[in-house]
Amino acid sequence: MTDLVRFRLRRAASSVVVAAFGSLWLAACAQPQAPPPPASVPAADTQALFRQIRDEIGEPTCSSAAQCRSTPVGHKACGGPEAYVVWSTTVSDGTRLRQLIDAYTRARQEDNQRSGRISDCSMVTDPGARCEAGRCVAGPAVRPVM
Repeated sequence: MTDLVRFRLRRAASSVVVAAFGSLWLAACAQPQAPPPPASVPAADTQALFRQIRDEIGEPTCSSAAQCRSTPVGHKACGGPEAYVVWSTTVSDGTRLRQLIDAYTRARQEDNQRSGRISDCSMVTDPGARCEAGRCVAGPAVRPVM
């Protein structure tokens, strides 16, 4: 075999090795296809439930702090409520509101479990509720300075 033939054989073999290595490298670096997003029906259901909660709360008017309440709502993936809603006993039916909140919280918990969602795991604390200018607002009762 002549030197020229050996050179061409080595060159062809090198090209095959480089091409094979390049193909393997590209296959290893390829992004896997993302799974399809979960069905949007549960999210729509939770949005509808939350709108019903807001409708039941309405305009939380009050004449005293005793009429104002804060209630946990939703479910974080790590546990605990997502937030607190402030409502008035003079405007809202407490039993109906509790049923809506419970349904919403269960739906959010199921959504979190189904989707494998994670959260920041921070604890949401109850802000309390007070009557201010005829409206229930979040926050502790304001005590007069003596």
